[in-house]
Amino acid sequence: MNGHNARFIANPKVYLGTTAVECYNIKAAALKTALTAVGGSADNATCDTVLEFDLQPQKGGYVSLVILGKVGTYGKTWRHGRPIVGSWMPYLGQIGSPNASKIGRIDLTSVPDNVNYVFTAGLGGCNFVVCQDGGHKMVYHEPTAAEWGGTDPAYGGARLQKVGPAYNDATMTVGGFGMLMRSGAGWKILFQLLKGVTVVEVTEYDA
Repeated sequence: MNGHNARFIANPKVYLGTTAVECYNIKAAALKTALTAVGGSADNATCDTVLEFDLQPQKGGYVSLVILGKVGTYGKTWRHGRPIVGSWMPYLGQIGSPNASKIGRIDLTSVPDNVNYVFTAGLGGCNFVVCQDGGHKMVYHEPTAAEWGGTDPAYGGARLQKVGPAYNDATMTVGGFGMLMRSGAGWKILFQLLKGVTVVEVTEYDA
């Protein structure tokens, strides 16, 4: 929308370096409504694989990444340009104990070849955990683990990565945006660290 989608698609890392992105941060009801419209399960753990997204400018000096709907939705609106086609990695909320079965995830090997991005809800202390489980590469949107006493969830397979933005409570740098993008035969993780609506840094990791 308003050229933001085109700028993002041209170079996601450059775009994230200049534009603060919010994705259903503290908007559980809006996320539930959006996921229900695209086949979302009652617990938000699954939905349709290929979706259309839109970057929508907000008055506060940031943009919101929203789920528009299934493929074809964008063309039925007044919007010009094109949507961002991606998949969704669920975030299932904060949990009191490290129970892997209650943590949102996506199997990257199941993402269709025509999908170059995986999005998830905005970050506020969360990390991404990447595991190789047989022939499946799983990525988990792990909630804040501070109250788990240093215990990690029993994820299946071998853990390859646990990464996130460089949160800093002392400076109130506690928000962020995370996503995955296809890179050659694999995937990259991108994190945007925010202080308010100011971009502090963008970091990149192999998935």
